[in-house]
Amino acid sequence: MRDEVRRLAEKVLGMSKADETEVVISGGEEALTRFAENLIHQNVARTELTVTVRAFVGKRMAEATTNRLDENSLRETVERAVEAAKQMPEDENLLPRLGPQTYQPVHAVDEAILTITPKERAELIVEVVGRCKAHGTTAAGALSNSFSYYAIANSNGLFAYYERTNFAFSITVATDEGTGWASANSFRKSDVDVLAVGERALQKALLNRNPRELPPGAYRVILEPPAVADLLLFIASGFNALAVDEGRSWLVGKLGQKVVGDNITLVSDVYHPLHQSCPFDVEGYPTQRITLIDKGVAVNLVYDRVTAQKHGVAPTGHSVDPTGAFGAFPRGLVMEGEEKSLQDLIAETEHGLLVTRLWYIRTVDPMKVLLTGMTRDGVFLIEKGQIVSAVKNFRFNESVLAMLNRVEAMSQVERAGAPEWEWAEVVPALRVSEFHFTDVTVFAG
Repeated sequence: MRDEVRRLAEKVLGMSKADETEVVISGGEEALTRFAENLIHQNVARTELTVTVRAFVGKRMAEATTNRLDENSLRETVERAVEAAKQMPEDENLLPRLGPQTYQPVHAVDEAILTITPKERAELIVEVVGRCKAHGTTAAGALSNSFSYYAIANSNGLFAYYERTNFAFSITVATDEGTGWASANSFRKSDVDVLAVGERALQKALLNRNPRELPPGAYRVILEPPAVADLLLFIASGFNALAVDEGRSWLVGKLGQKVVGDNITLVSDVYHPLHQSCPFDVEGYPTQRITLIDKGVAVNLVYDRVTAQKHGVAPTGHSVDPTGAFGAFPRGLVMEGEEKSLQDLIAETEHGLLVTRLWYIRTVDPMKVLLTGMTRDGVFLIEKGQIVSAVKNFRFNESVLAMLNRVEAMSQVERAGAPEWEWAEVVPALRVSEFHFTDVTVFAG
């Protein structure tokens, strides 16, 4: 596929009369089987390919996109981009396109995922659903396998190419009183045990019965990795050097200072064995492994080329926009953990709550990373190291920064969060001494 994409990129570049031209090609194949009410109800497969042409005329830039690959359509797309660029206002921040770059190798393609058939997906789902039916529960979810690629080429000789497979399973199991949920995704098929994921969701659902209503307040909590991943994503944008320059980051005036507990180390590392993510950013600049928080101290920001040039530092390869208008975002988040299991954290807890995951999260105060949202798919009361009952869902109001100053213990890390490679994180479960719940919710899940 790499050679085919490169030939297509060179063909498009040869059609352009702009001062500089950049071509972004993305696509792939995805197959998905979806089920609900214990029945498979959808099986789909799709193939996509998109070509985006960015034309640079002096200090002006515009882009045009097509999914048609015939010569006339490609030429028309190039001409639309060039003509649109001529009409754009000048952008003094616009930098020349990069020349050829060298990228650290990543290995994110598993041949075993490429050969998964609809029959194989259906058989796995049937076995999972059978176990759920045997316990009088209903299951819904999706199992998918995909192959995707992403490439950037320009008229200065740059060609950057990344390809990835993905195997993802998500399931919600419901009883009359509540739900249980679990998911897993990886570029390696062997990392996703579909039957084990289904069993985890089933046991959560069976446990999530006769929920006890507890009063709102501050509780010691164990946040499972999906809940941790959802919260961490909200602090990530603060490491954007442009956001700090513009005064809209929670890190303004705090770089080099202690911002969270001494036991917190956070890294942007697309090369982590559980990530193996794209080794370049949207400009084709090589992505660096960057320590963001080192033992509680905020030590680094991430830079696109425009902001890096203003500061006289090297870019970090985290740009999210070819013009530099939005700065940089730290992909491939990794939080260091400890050599403990989730069960170890539970066994060590005298009194507290176990939280499966969170949803409907919204920002209350971005400068404090104060968030509100709700628990979902299982909150459980822990007494003397044992889960003793289900608990009704809560609404929470909590600062992620304050929470990370109250982490008592962590589990081993795992891949969690969104199944897309851009947003997944590698994180542990966290036991937090104090987490603030402000109300009891009315939904049963």
